[in-house]
Amino acid sequence: MTIVDDATFVGQLLDTYALGAWRRGVAAESPGDAGVPQAMQVGAADEDGWVEWRMSPSTLNEAEVTALETDFRIRFPAVFRAYLLSRFHLFDQVKSRRYDQQIFMPDTPSGKPLGRLRSLLVAWRPLIDAGFVPFAEWGDAWGPMCFDTTRPATDGDQPVVWMDHEALTALGADGCRRREAVLPLVQPLYDTCREFLLDIFGTAEAR
Repeated sequence: MTIVDDATFVGQLLDTYALGAWRRGVAAESPGDAGVPQAMQVGAADEDGWVEWRMSPSTLNEAEVTALETDFRIRFPAVFRAYLLSRFHLFDQVKSRRYDQQIFMPDTPSGKPLGRLRSLLVAWRPLIDAGFVPFAEWGDAWGPMCFDTTRPATDGDQPVVWMDHEALTALGADGCRRREAVLPLVQPLYDTCREFLLDIFGTAEAR
């Protein structure tokens, strides 16, 4: 797959998903606030501060994603880079159809599109030394979902796994840096990131 192929694949997934998805959130009153950025708001907020939001093509560029990767000495799967670069959106709570489970995804708001992902990388940074790159949270924040960088799949894609946060906390930061200590906690989810994105954003026909 080329960069263009990945971008087209992810863009079509998100565009189709957005047609039937709930798109409301609490309006951000200023650029630095959490919530729906002003540039993404559709109309005025209601009396409780909720407003509809629009998805739009992202203006994030490759250099900004590369800078994030450089900061943490990681490399995301190409299709996940396409996910980050394709759209500004606020789909932060999605569902795995395969497992009937909630997932907290890093959304990409127009103000700080990489902010949520950076926070997750910081929170679970020791896992990177063990070969696991955190990018989302499984269940009701039960633990980090990670790319297993030591088992690359076709086209540079990577398997998706998760670990229970309580078990990781018990290991401590030093334990989380050692792959042999983390491996017993690893629970496989998807063979590739592409398979994962299809599960949560794809229609029945796409899957």
